[in-house]
Amino acid sequence: MPSRRTDVRVPSLPYRDRMLEGFLPDPILSEGRLIPLRTPAGVAEIDDVDRALLRALEVSSTPDLVPALQDWFTTRYRGGDITIIVDDYTRPCVHQRRLLPGLLQWLRTRGVTRERISVLIATATHRDPRAEEYPHMFGPEIWPAWRDRIFPHRDTADLESFGAMPDGTDVQLNGRAARSEAILSLSDLDYHYFAGVSGGPKHLVPGIAGRALTTADHLRMFSELGFAPNVDMGILEGNPVYEYKREAVRRILEALRSRGTFVYAIISVLNPRHGFVALQGGEILTLHRRLRGVLDKVYVAEVPRLADVVIISAAHLGLNVYQAGKAINAASRAVRPGGAVVCVAPCPDGFGNSEFRELMKIAAPILRESARRIGAGADPASEGTEAIDRALRAVQEAVMKDFQIGKQKPVDLLSQYRKTGWGNLWLLCDGLSAEDRGLLPFRYIEGGGDPAARLREWIEGHEEHSPSTYLIIDDPTLWVRVGGRS
Repeated sequence: MPSRRTDVRVPSLPYRDRMLEGFLPDPILSEGRLIPLRTPAGVAEIDDVDRALLRALEVSSTPDLVPALQDWFTTRYRGGDITIIVDDYTRPCVHQRRLLPGLLQWLRTRGVTRERISVLIATATHRDPRAEEYPHMFGPEIWPAWRDRIFPHRDTADLESFGAMPDGTDVQLNGRAARSEAILSLSDLDYHYFAGVSGGPKHLVPGIAGRALTTADHLRMFSELGFAPNVDMGILEGNPVYEYKREAVRRILEALRSRGTFVYAIISVLNPRHGFVALQGGEILTLHRRLRGVLDKVYVAEVPRLADVVIISAAHLGLNVYQAGKAINAASRAVRPGGAVVCVAPCPDGFGNSEFRELMKIAAPILRESARRIGAGADPASEGTEAIDRALRAVQEAVMKDFQIGKQKPVDLLSQYRKTGWGNLWLLCDGLSAEDRGLLPFRYIEGGGDPAARLREWIEGHEEHSPSTYLIIDDPTLWVRVGGRS
């Protein structure tokens, strides 16, 4: 079993298609002020991924719940449609670029014609992928050769109903999938800032669900102010979002089973180097819970103490502010109260969500007025804290009154701001307009040109006023625990 290693190397951070280096001044390293990040011990990588995929298709890891896909084909397949659910452009998509070609070949060799196969993108409430994003999602073996069999999910069109939840919410699923003889979910696991752990059942709800069900699922995240207890990264037990999702998926699976539709999950876990460490097939809910234990072994990192400054790269989540917020959520776990979080995210897609932007218009004037008062001499701690709470309450009231997907993001962002304190959220980016910047609670690392040089200049300026301890996180999907706690 590999041992945990303490990460004391000179740090670098991913930013678009490059790595930022040389941004940390030498005294921080020489004086031992770079807090070590104890990366996970990990598990051994799978030597032969193709063989592991074949086993996942031919041997069910949950045989008491669903047979292997191979067994189902041999005994029950009637020649109908097969729908494969895959991730959208907001995810790394490494697992599906690697596995989808083999899965499609496996199906074709078992007599499934091309016209019977649909690849359904679990867009949930996200926009359709752009032309340039399809190669990232599918790789050269699939795109563009299979473009005529690839379909984005639309959460308000072509839906089939499967009854209602106890609260009366319609349980609706993508019609193309619902009319199929088999649904194959090809997902991987990582932590999610309010759903606990993504992948698995999240492919169905919200991935290919109707908007009403997704809305009801998401509303479970809120308390009186901010998120409800246990609505957090990595938390499944007692998480009201996960529990609602699990019940919705259970009802969907029962309804599909009654009409003869076979649902089979192929779930993988990848390490931070994108190596496969687990790959199994079986029942979607059970396998998701089981493989979550593997996820913990490769993505739970530890630090000995809270840092004064946490600098985190949004990496693949840096497409827009909406996704980059997950990195800020991760970083806030490791910063001391009153410390600074610096998120490095290019955000070429701007806000990334129109609802997010509109809600920040509610918070922005409240925060600007307090900034004016602080500039005129008001106490930043008391005035700032009150302003953040008022902004959070105003935004959350608007969210709860007329919830639409994307509205949870400003609640999360302002909740993280509440943790760090006034003036302690920073963003290094290039893709936001001046108008958009004015709507967000960040302070910005300004300047043009080399982002690494800009980051170094900011650190040097910070050091002049307050020599600090620093934590550098190059992977926003890590679940950081401080002193053994999350």
